[in-house]
Amino acid sequence: MEINYKAKSVRSRYYRSIETVHRYFRVVLRAVLKLYKLVIKLPDESTPSEIRNNPRFYSYFKDYIGALDGTHVRASVPLSIQGRFRSRKGGTTQNVLAAITFDLKFSYVLAGWEGSAHDSRILSDALSRPRGLRIPEGKYYLADAGYGIRNGYITPYRGVRYHLKEFSDQGPENAKELFNLRHSSLRITIERVFGILKKRFRVLDAEPFWNFQTQVDIVLACCIIHNHIMGVDPSDLLNQGLFEEPDSDLIIPTLTKREEREEAREWSAKRDEIAQTMWVDYMTRNIRMGKGNKEGTSKQFRWTKPMEHLFLEILAEEAQKGNKPSNSFKAVSINRVAKAISERFQVHCDAKHVENHLRTVKNQWQIICTIRGESGFGWDDNLKMITCDRATYNTTVMAHKKYEPFLNKSIDHYDEMALVVGKDMATGSFARTFADIDLDDDNQDSVPVDCENEEVEEVRTKASSSGTSKRKRKNTQESDVDEQIKFMGEQLGKIANALEQFTADKTPQLYEELMSMEEEGFDDDFLCSVFDYLVSHESEAKAFLVKNMHLDNVVIMWCTTNYAFG
Repeated sequence: MEINYKAKSVRSRYYRSIETVHRYFRVVLRAVLKLYKLVIKLPDESTPSEIRNNPRFYSYFKDYIGALDGTHVRASVPLSIQGRFRSRKGGTTQNVLAAITFDLKFSYVLAGWEGSAHDSRILSDALSRPRGLRIPEGKYYLADAGYGIRNGYITPYRGVRYHLKEFSDQGPENAKELFNLRHSSLRITIERVFGILKKRFRVLDAEPFWNFQTQVDIVLACCIIHNHIMGVDPSDLLNQGLFEEPDSDLIIPTLTKREEREEAREWSAKRDEIAQTMWVDYMTRNIRMGKGNKEGTSKQFRWTKPMEHLFLEILAEEAQKGNKPSNSFKAVSINRVAKAISERFQVHCDAKHVENHLRTVKNQWQIICTIRGESGFGWDDNLKMITCDRATYNTTVMAHKKYEPFLNKSIDHYDEMALVVGKDMATGSFARTFADIDLDDDNQDSVPVDCENEEVEEVRTKASSSGTSKRKRKNTQESDVDEQIKFMGEQLGKIANALEQFTADKTPQLYEELMSMEEEGFDDDFLCSVFDYLVSHESEAKAFLVKNMHLDNVVIMWCTTNYAFG
């Protein structure tokens, strides 16, 4: 994994078959994953010495136990689901959430979320898992502003200078800027860890060639090996006992919207208290800062109904032209919308305004899909309207105010929205963390995520629905039709059995047959080259397997005459 060797290169180096290389790769990968109980430790509740011995951070961050952030790792998935995995930078990735301690070791990793998923959504999934991310009472992680302040996570102030380079010319001018500066100085440790991880394991930045579940497991394995390399001694951990999950982890508290708001206010007040105390101490040390010019706030672009209609009309047309290969439009489509709106409405609209509004429309579509998926709601396809009774309406609006604009009202431009943002959104169904490894003991040879499986599932779904309709009509069909269906089923079964025998993988048999010919005087390297050729030429390989030993020699001599092997 460190040098991203492909199976073919390993086979050539160690003179083993592709099947052997893959089989032992899976064995070793699973063995490494089992080591997580020895090398992945929960953060210590004591204050890190780097905080305790630095007056810039102590005692303001005395309850800090680590940093939390996400990173994108390249992913290879079937074309049919690439839309969910396409990140904002255009490539297909998996979004990996990680928490690290001050000594640059991972304490929690959740890999496998689709690249289009928002960081806060992945964090919510990590917190809701039965054996997910847990924070000791009164302690907290430092996270970036994308996660939102909540219990156990302190984020920087929005709209205030944050990154270290922004303070190179002028120091902090108020409590919020000072807090952000020191917050950034601590949180940068997780950026260092991600940098170290991707430099150490080049496989994380290369185009993957395994099925997606294996890609997720490789990310987890790399994090385990990283922790070991950073200085974890397994023998010491064995003396202390294996990592144990606290019993409270199995109980997941569910907060109401009001409790979530109260929690956010509580932690915002905690952040304000830290920032104010830090600023008072900062000024007490007689570090005088001059007043800087206040930055003016940019004027927000306002979208009107006619603008939104033109916006959806153009993007729907672009999607039908093929300029939306996944869930993101090409730059030419975005620029076309910006230009059309600027010219028609005499306003200044740029690509950034279009991209921001596209995100708003995606959020609206997600709300619509969520409502339609819940019980108690109907759908009027003629009016494009979500319907419900008065009691359901009142209960839903009280619990979810954002649902109100979409209930019992015709949804404007619904068909255009379906074309523009109607792609499947991220679900997190592939996400895995270390705690999931034990759950998969009985399913080691899991089915890879590939296009063939997607097609099989689609065929199964269609067969199921057609079977249901046939059962409804069964009582009205005549007996001779039933006999014809039965006959057709038997014939299809015979065809399926024939196809299964025809398409069975003969590669191991081919390899054994060839290697047995060393007794005939053929060199091992030469036989490996013949094996590679026959694997890539199916018809010759089948002919080889059905011929006798004498004719096998003829086939090999013919290969030698007509093809050169490396």
